[in-house]
Amino acid sequence: MISIIIPIYNRETLIKETIQSIKAQTYTNWECIIVDDGSTDNTVSYTKQLIEGDLRFQLHQRPVEITKGPSACRNYAFKIVKGDYIQFFDSDDIMHPEHLQLKKNNIKNNDLVVCKLKDFSGDFKGFDFYESSPDIAMPDNSFEAFVTGEFPMMMVAPLWKKQALQHYMPIREDLHILEDHELYARALSEEKSIAVVNNDLIYYRIGSSSSTNSFYTNVEYGLASYIEAKKTVLKLSNTETIKLAVLKMTLGFFRQALAERNFKAASTCLNFIKEQELCYSFNLKMKCFRIHFFYAVFKVVKKGDTKFKPLFKL
Repeated sequence: MISIIIPIYNRETLIKETIQSIKAQTYTNWECIIVDDGSTDNTVSYTKQLIEGDLRFQLHQRPVEITKGPSACRNYAFKIVKGDYIQFFDSDDIMHPEHLQLKKNNIKNNDLVVCKLKDFSGDFKGFDFYESSPDIAMPDNSFEAFVTGEFPMMMVAPLWKKQALQHYMPIREDLHILEDHELYARALSEEKSIAVVNNDLIYYRIGSSSSTNSFYTNVEYGLASYIEAKKTVLKLSNTETIKLAVLKMTLGFFRQALAERNFKAASTCLNFIKEQELCYSFNLKMKCFRIHFFYAVFKVVKKGDTKFKPLFKL
């Protein structure tokens, strides 16, 4: 049996399509554990109507003594699942009818199987409306490819064998963003066999409210979580390839902080780079020295973004 885990919060306008797409699965041996995170709209009552009569669904309320947030909801659900396989899912996304069947067919003796995701915004227009996303190429080093962004794997992308994932649970509940990145980095740091299904099997809604969207519009939101997730990665492996990837990501958020005139967040980024010794070569150290110099100048003049921007790149 496949156990589908869905945290839910204030989704009364979007949950119907998600529930319908799960009901439409050609593979029928599944259970779906939905955990409400304290919705303040009609999500709970509407979800009860949508799942009424289908005993494969369970709707739970997050216990009040448990930390609020989607990670806590997923951890709570993980403790009560009965399936041999785990599929995390989001409450505003849509499964292709063959999603579970194709993953189940292909996981075989592997620890996990991943599929392609197709993002969309606004109303869902149907599976045949969207162009197919690029194929997934299986890298030689899945851990390094994952943490550097070459092999992206969002929370919902894999179907896991429960026994392959449970050692790395629970998901960290103190992280506002990249909790999936932190979890999967720990999991992939130890050898895993991965199967790939190069079909768009999950339609991933963008533009709706999420912690990640909040981070990319307000850099200070989630910056501490980003740093904690990357600290995990660097503890697992600090090769030059990984250090350079983390350095470039961090400088990206540094530049975003400057655009927002958030010097506290900008300084946090630079301090992280220094503490983790991400500038590992003489050439990188010189470039980072230049960035520090022009950062000091920019804090004084507080203008000229277009002129300064190239100076804050490696």
